[in-house]
Amino acid sequence: MRLPGLLSLTVLALSPAVPARAQTPPPPRSAVPDESWSGPGKAAAEPPATRPQATPAEEVPAPTPEVEGWESFPGTSAPVPAPPPPPLPEAPPPPSSGAPPLDEPPRRRVRAPRPPLAPNRYGLYGGRSLGSGHMGVGMELGFPFVSARGVYGVLERLDLGLGVDTVYGLMTELRASARLTLLESDNVSLAFGVDGGHAFFLRPPDTEDKGARYLSGRRDWNVAPGLVMSFQGDGPRAWRPYLDVRALMAFDMDPVQKDPLSGVPPAWKLDAAVLVRMGAEFPVGEKTSYAVSLGGDFRSRSTDAEFMPTLSVGVVSTLF
Repeated sequence: MRLPGLLSLTVLALSPAVPARAQTPPPPRSAVPDESWSGPGKAAAEPPATRPQATPAEEVPAPTPEVEGWESFPGTSAPVPAPPPPPLPEAPPPPSSGAPPLDEPPRRRVRAPRPPLAPNRYGLYGGRSLGSGHMGVGMELGFPFVSARGVYGVLERLDLGLGVDTVYGLMTELRASARLTLLESDNVSLAFGVDGGHAFFLRPPDTEDKGARYLSGRRDWNVAPGLVMSFQGDGPRAWRPYLDVRALMAFDMDPVQKDPLSGVPPAWKLDAAVLVRMGAEFPVGEKTSYAVSLGGDFRSRSTDAEFMPTLSVGVVSTLF
């Protein structure tokens, strides 16, 4: 009975190997098929690593698939990125023409305020004196006189001056003048004025008929005291109207008797006249004004005109 013994020996020989094989589990089969044969030199794909299962609070990004193709062969170089485009040249700034840009609304120009005007309140023909240390000059052209004069303020209310009057060369008189301000306010001024001098005539009195003596009313020596009143508004360049009333006393040192039956003429003769001047000074600057005068002489001498109108225009200026 050799067969049963042989079988028992075979079972005993195989019995130790069965438990060991049962303890070793079979290797897991890869989920990714082996595609290493698809391309030369390409390594076989490794099985994906097992990842722990994500919880609902976590988000696991999806794996990026690997690009396959001819660029994945060994020895290929990475693609060179294209160079960036050159920067565009900046546009030159527009020329500064003073005009605002198109996208901005035009702006209105704001003019600077003008400085206040310096007041002009002193003249030669009104009642307000120039004041201490100030000097003024003036010139008039008209009928029957052409006049020029200069006045200097020796005191705050006293002016002294020198001038010349001429009847266009037929008579020339050098005159001295004084003006004393009696009343002065912001708008009204009143002054006492006197002027006088010695006149030189081109022709002697016995050969003259309605000449320089007839037109001017002057004689060899002349003195004219009187009052001058003027008004000026509050503005810095307000015009100054004035009224000048004087009494002219003319001394004739060489009188001529025209009537042969009147006897011998006296050694000198005095004649009187009333001089009325109405005029105005119109300031055109801080120190300069235009002057206009209109008036007449009322005379008492029988050989002169009873009324002689006068008219003159000129300019006056304060030097300092």
